Amino acid sequence: MEETRTNHGSPWLIEWPVAVEPPLLMVCFHHAGGGAGQFRAWQDSLGADARLLAVQLPGRQTRWAEEPMTDIGAMVEALVPPLLARLDRPYVVFGHSMGGILGYELTRRLGEGYDRWPRRLIVSATPAPHLRRGGPDPEGMDDDQLVESLIASGVVPAWVREDPELREVLLRPLRGDYAAGRAYRHRPGPPLPCPTTVLGATGDTISTELLDGWRSYTAAGFTRRMYPGDHFYHLDPASGLLADLAGLVAADTALLATGAHAEGTTR
Repeated sequence: MEETRTNHGSPWLIEWPVAVEPPLLMVCFHHAGGGAGQFRAWQDSLGADARLLAVQLPGRQTRWAEEPMTDIGAMVEALVPPLLARLDRPYVVFGHSMGGILGYELTRRLGEGYDRWPRRLIVSATPAPHLRRGGPDPEGMDDDQLVESLIASGVVPAWVREDPELREVLLRPLRGDYAAGRAYRHRPGPPLPCPTTVLGATGDTISTELLDGWRSYTAAGFTRRMYPGDHFYHLDPASGLLADLAGLVAADTALLATGAHAEGTTR
C-alpha cells in the first residue's frame, strides 16, 4: 500500500493508510503557506477513530507545479466535487488559521447546497469571519522584506533567513494564500446547524475575543478551548491538542447510532 495517495485521482485530497476503516472522516485544512503533509502524524494519533482527508491547495508539496489560488470561494468550489465523491460516511471539519475560514465556507457550501452538514466544525486560531484579519500584505515586498515581516510577526522562525530553499518553498504559496485571505469577505447567513468547537493558544495574537466571535455562527452548541503555545501550537505534540481531538471524534462517533449531534459548552 502506498504511503500517500490521492482521492479518485484528484490532487485536492491526501489520505494515508489505516488498518481498519473508521466510521468517521475528518476533513483537514492547513494554514496559509502550509500543506497537507502536516497532518500525516494526526492519522497515526487518531487511528481507528477517524480517517483523515487532508486538503492540499495548489502551489505546494504534491502540487508545487500549479499556481497558487488567490480566491477562497474558487478554492471551495473546486474542492466540492472531489470531496462529495469521497463523503461515504459522516464527517467533521478541522481548519487552522486561514484553513478555519476555508473549513467554515466549505461547511456552508456542502450543507446549504447538498444538505451534507458535518457532525462538527472545528476551527483553530481563526478569528470569526466578520472579524477576519487579512494578515500581512506582501504586495510590493520583495522576498527579503516579506521574510523579515513574517519573522517580526512570529509567523516563521528567524533561521528561515539562512535557508534559501525553504524560503522559496514557503513564500510562493504564502503570497497566494495571503492574497486570498485579504480578498475574503464574509457573506452573512443563518447559523450552522452543527456544533462549532473553537481552539486557540494562550501565546497567540488571536485573542479570546476574536475566537468568541464564532459563538453566533452556530445554533447547535459552542465550545472554546485554549492550549499553551503560539500560533502554530497545533504542530506541537506536547500541546495536548491531538488527545482532545481524539476525544471529540470518539464522542461524535458514539452518537452516530442515535443520529444526534454532540452539543458544545463554553469554557
